[in-house]
Amino acid sequence: MKERLFAISMALLCCVLSTQAKAPIKFGKVSIEELEMTTYEPDTSAVAVVLCKYGYFSGNDLTFRQVRRVKVLKKAGVGYAEFSFPGPESMEVRGRVYNLVDGKIKEEKLKSESKFKVRIVDDWYNIRVALPNVKVGSVFEIETTQFLLPSEFKFQESIPVKYTELKIESTQYLEFRKRSRGYITINNIGTDHFKANDVPAFKSEAYMDSKENYISKLEFDLLKVSFPGYYREYTTTWGSVNTRLMKNYYFGQVLRTSPGFLSKINKEIEASCSTEKDKLQAAYDAIKAVKWNGSTSVYTSDQSLSPCFKEKSGNSTDLNMMLLKLLKKLEIESYPVVLSTRDHGQLHKFYPSFNKLNYMIVQAVIGEETYLLDATEKNLPLGMLPKRCLNKNARLVNDFEGLWVDVSTTEKEKEHFQYDLVLNEDLILEGTLDCKRYGYAAFDFRNKYMNYASEEEYINDIESKFEGLRIINHKLDDLDSIKHPVDEHYDIKLDVGVQKMGDLVMLSPFIHQRITESPFKLEERVYPVDFAYKQEDFISSKIQIPANYSVEELPKPLRVSLPDKSASALISYSVLGNVINAMYSVKISKELFLPEEYDYLKKLYALLIQKQSEPIILKKNLDEAKL
Repeated sequence: MKERLFAISMALLCCVLSTQAKAPIKFGKVSIEELEMTTYEPDTSAVAVVLCKYGYFSGNDLTFRQVRRVKVLKKAGVGYAEFSFPGPESMEVRGRVYNLVDGKIKEEKLKSESKFKVRIVDDWYNIRVALPNVKVGSVFEIETTQFLLPSEFKFQESIPVKYTELKIESTQYLEFRKRSRGYITINNIGTDHFKANDVPAFKSEAYMDSKENYISKLEFDLLKVSFPGYYREYTTTWGSVNTRLMKNYYFGQVLRTSPGFLSKINKEIEASCSTEKDKLQAAYDAIKAVKWNGSTSVYTSDQSLSPCFKEKSGNSTDLNMMLLKLLKKLEIESYPVVLSTRDHGQLHKFYPSFNKLNYMIVQAVIGEETYLLDATEKNLPLGMLPKRCLNKNARLVNDFEGLWVDVSTTEKEKEHFQYDLVLNEDLILEGTLDCKRYGYAAFDFRNKYMNYASEEEYINDIESKFEGLRIINHKLDDLDSIKHPVDEHYDIKLDVGVQKMGDLVMLSPFIHQRITESPFKLEERVYPVDFAYKQEDFISSKIQIPANYSVEELPKPLRVSLPDKSASALISYSVLGNVINAMYSVKISKELFLPEEYDYLKKLYALLIQKQSEPIILKKNLDEAKL
């Protein structure tokens, strides 16, 4: 409401009327040709295409208007008619759907009950839209109008964009910073006037931190608003972002409120724990009893944390703010740390941005040790952060300028599998499989296992996914001891991985842990490969073969590594009597690989897939074959 009143005031101060620039698209004017369109020639695989997207900022009344028109080409494109975007409560949203019926255009308007607004903080909302009666062949469009510039304008999307244009008129009342991202050429045809044609769909690939770091767009940060009688500074520096947070009712104000609702827990921890490390662990465990509702935000959901604590549910900052206040009550040095999650794009040290912040964690300091904490995940050990938080840079918020914090991790995703099998006379493999998961592998497993209703359901799911596997017995250790790795033991039977061809038998030692498809499919990659954390996979396979068989041929071993030793693979085989030992090891020893290193990774995985598919060849002994 305040922003709306300010917009009106600004409009009254302007002595000229806003003059809309000539637009390439007019809301409500769809052609027969657009409705009859059946394919988009530059990308015939496209399920939908943005026919035109136009954004215009008026320097007179400081409003931004955007029109986006989309053509649905295939059934999978219908889903693009439901979407969400951030904006102020006062944002005006209009939508229409057009279908061709008996050669005539039939129009349906977006109804008010199909627009949903959920407050993020103050006057900032998440706006969700569901357009009616969208089907293959439909054209739909959305028009939004808001005060001031949006946080970004995208020239590229996950579907192709035929034409896009952005025009920003100059104004003496507003100062902003823009930053260009992405790899698509955007034509600058004048001061703050941009166009792009036939922009290809952005294609995500495995191990990306966020498409928001690479998709072609302009990002905007409001620096100052100034006119006679009014002046406000926004994000000129990261220090001003810090100040703005500390003044916010749903952040700084909450930090300053009394945590009386935590007094009971505080007394219990003080009475039962003698060291600061024990108190830290106890506080962390106590707040994790409050359930995370799945919502992420840099703000609390209310100006008081007490209701969330009583209801045992809250958003990410509700929980972490409770943890921070409890640690302070326990006189443990601690600070709020704000960040942008991996799916939201990275913070840039030289481009301060208030809009990028969407999460808060806690930094605690005990002696020489520093801990980064997130209380949202039940299965997360002390000192580990969920993957969504591992996004390079974060900001510690304090009463001064704030500080940069590194939110990378030394923890790994580590898995060890050990097979001890016997190949019987019927060429069925029987024996045991022992699995040990560490770090992020253990965390992911615990989260996944919790979604099963029972152990039986879990086993049935595994057997359904792995053809030929029968689990006779299953034992699981340390599931609830999140400080320790997860141990699994299986008694199994396998009737796959063995193929008879006359007197020869083809035996695959790496059956269910085989890499069958490379995660790297692009010929070239223009953005980095981001694993988030180091990885280590190890498989040991011991197979005892029948006495009447011998090894005819072993695959050649593999030992390969990248030039800087940042990734390596080893596959080896040995035979002792009638026992075959096969070993497989892959190590990813750094988190981030630059585009120029992509080809090395791609070739490494291609080699692994090839080598894992090569069988051990057994031959029936000649004397036995004659009998």
